[in-house]
Formats: sequence, structure tokens, C-alpha cells
Amino acid sequence: MVEKIIVGRDRPDLERFGEKGTVFIGKHIVGEGEDAHLTNPVYMDVSRPHIVLVCGKRGSGKSYSSGVIAEEMTLLPQEIKQNLSVLMIDTMGIYWSMKRPNEKDRELLDQWGLKPQAMDMQFFIPKGFVEKYREAGIDFDSPFTLPCGEISSTDWIISFAFSPMDDYGLLTERVIRKLQKKGSAYSIQDIIRTIGEDTKADKKVRDALISRFMSAEGWGIFEKAGTPVEEFFSPGRISVIDISHYVRSGAGWSVRSMVIGLFARKVFQARLMARKAEELEVITGEKKKSIPMIWMMMDEAHQFVPSQGVTAATEPILTLVKEGREPGISLLLITQIPDKLHPDVLAQSDLVLAHRLTSEADIKALQGIMQSYAMEDIQTYINQLPRTRGSAVILDDNSERIFPIQVRPRLSWHAGGSPKAIKEKGLFDDV
Repeated sequence: MVEKIIVGRDRPDLERFGEKGTVFIGKHIVGEGEDAHLTNPVYMDVSRPHIVLVCGKRGSGKSYSSGVIAEEMTLLPQEIKQNLSVLMIDTMGIYWSMKRPNEKDRELLDQWGLKPQAMDMQFFIPKGFVEKYREAGIDFDSPFTLPCGEISSTDWIISFAFSPMDDYGLLTERVIRKLQKKGSAYSIQDIIRTIGEDTKADKKVRDALISRFMSAEGWGIFEKAGTPVEEFFSPGRISVIDISHYVRSGAGWSVRSMVIGLFARKVFQARLMARKAEELEVITGEKKKSIPMIWMMMDEAHQFVPSQGVTAATEPILTLVKEGREPGISLLLITQIPDKLHPDVLAQSDLVLAHRLTSEADIKALQGIMQSYAMEDIQTYINQLPRTRGSAVILDDNSERIFPIQVRPRLSWHAGGSPKAIKEKGLFDDV
């Protein structure tokens, strides 16, 4: 029997649990270039919290590989997957198709001993885009909204590109503080009305700020009472939160940063309370209703936790990076520019799945993660990979080892990738 390679698991857990609580992500590559062949199956630990970085240049298979990891979570035995929930923040609009089996790669899946399979996934879209999805004929499970009262004045100021010390920032701070004193349940219309009533600010400043909040109301995502947080964290399921449409608006990245920041806060708060309930259950034996451990995944991570500057998502995500493991939160961050990612994310990543990279700055950013145990330069490892999409190098800080792998083909349909005039049979035809 071929020995399994397990990444992300330290020796005590390997001795205690073996391969239980791990997911199949691909096969070990032995050899270089055209002489490379696939050998041992590679499994990844998902039973404990991790910070996973998936990187690679455009078209190398980053989003595809992340989809593989999400798929595997739903295939775990019931006694394990009931304790896990996957939250995918879809900034690119590519994960809606996971409800459909990957029939286009059936032959390839057969070669891997796998079969096309639809995923147990719930698909959420912003309430303001319901009609657009219906017109496009794309099924969704539920529209979602977020509570306006949970957006801080700092979030609004950053998203509107104001300064906390200019007239617009000061007015925003004053208005939000006034509304929060009355309670957390208020709408954007309440904000607009309160701005209009503020006599301290110049009329031009009030009018300009009202215009910004009227635009924000058009985002179709903020209401007095948002969707209950429990709906996003179903045990053993994938929840896809589609915010890809906001790239088409002038404030696209700002909107997405606000949404991601708010979700990061909600995840952290929910799991802090859940962890207390779990500890109480151990002490008293009395079972309390709780939410499962969460894997939060997002693409274009460098846009939300950049190496320079801040967004409305920066502080909440860094909180998860630094403090999320204790309450049981894992992060999987995808980027094609690791050099532009906040250094704290790079430093805290214990698993890195690196697809092909060519930028010297990006290679250097990864080199720092593995410098204590790598025998060769990271560029050497990447250059030795076969020229197949989905080939990657895993840097495992838990075992301090490096493995070249070929990520397995997707079971569910992958809607990502650029359109082509020449149609292909499958993603991994040359494996």
C-alpha cells in the first residue's frame, strides 16, 4: 500500500489520530519537468485551525486548488464534518457552480479514481442583486443583508477615502456615534437623516456625505437587521457569499472590504462564544447549542490585507490571523501577489500552497517563511515543477518539510478561468 503524506499535522497528532481528520488534496510529484510522475497521495490536516496561503501567478490554479480543499471538507465522515463549516467569500464570482458535478472532466476523474459530484453548498447573494441573478438564470439559496449598525465610523471613513481628521471624517464620526448611543439598529436612511440634522457641519460637507451614503444604500446589502449569522455557518456545508458584482462599481474594493471585515468580526465573535460553550460542555457535560469550527476562505487577499495602507477589512482579518486559532478559526487566503500581502499574514501562515510564481519580489516573500528548513531556494523548487496547471509546492511549517504536488481534479464544476476560443477537454489533460 502506498504511504500517505500528511501535511499540516505535527508528530503528536500524527501518533494520536493518524490520518483521521485529513483531506485528500493531490499526489506527490517525483522527478523534474517532463520526467515527473505522480506517486504518494497527499492529505492535509483540517482538524485543527490553520492559516493557509495559496499563491501563484494568474492561471496557475489558485482558486481551483482552494475549491478542492473546500470540496474535501464536505466529504469527511459525519462525526468530523459536523464540527466544521466552510465560509467562502467569493470576490471573483466563480464558486456558484460547485452545486454542479464536474462532468467535463469525467475521464480525468476516472484516472484519479474519482467521480463527478455536486457539493453540499448554500449560495448567498446580496439582496440588491436578486433580480440580476434571476434574469441570468443562476440559482441561489438566499439573499443576504448585513446590519448597518455594525459598520463602524472608521470603516465608513476608510471606505469613502476620507481622513479621520478632515471635515467629512469628523462629521461621519459624529453622526455614527450619535446613532450608536440610541442603539445598534439603524439604517442608512437614519444616517442620512442624522447628517442632514447636523448643524455643526458646512452644507457642502453634509451634501457630499449624504451623496456617499445614498450610493452606499444602492449597494443593496445594508439594512437595520441583517441576516442571522447562524445561517452562514451550517455544519458540514460550504457557504458561498458572492460579492463579486461590486467590482463593477467605482467603490467596488471598498464595498468588498467592508463586507469581508464585517464577516471576519462576526466569525470571531461567534466562535469566541462557541468556544466558551464547548469548554462548559467539557466541564459540566451539558451540551449547549453552538456553531462549528470555521474555515474562512477568500480570494484577492492582498486587496484586503495589503502590505501598505489599510482597508476596512485589514484589522478584522489580522485579528483572525493572530488570535483566531484559539477559538477554532482557520483562514485560507488566496493571492497572486504574495509580496503585496501584509507581512503578518506571511509570518503566521503555517501551510503555503505555492503554484508557479515568476516575480522576484513574490519569491522573496515566500523565502522568508521557509528559510529555516529549506535546503534549496524556493525558486528552485518551483522551477522543478512540471508545466501543468495545478502543480504546486507545499511548504509545511508544522513538519518543516516541502513537497511538490499535483492538486487533484475538482469533483464539482469550476466556473473560474479565462474563456477560450479553442475548447479544451479538461484542466489536467496532460497529467
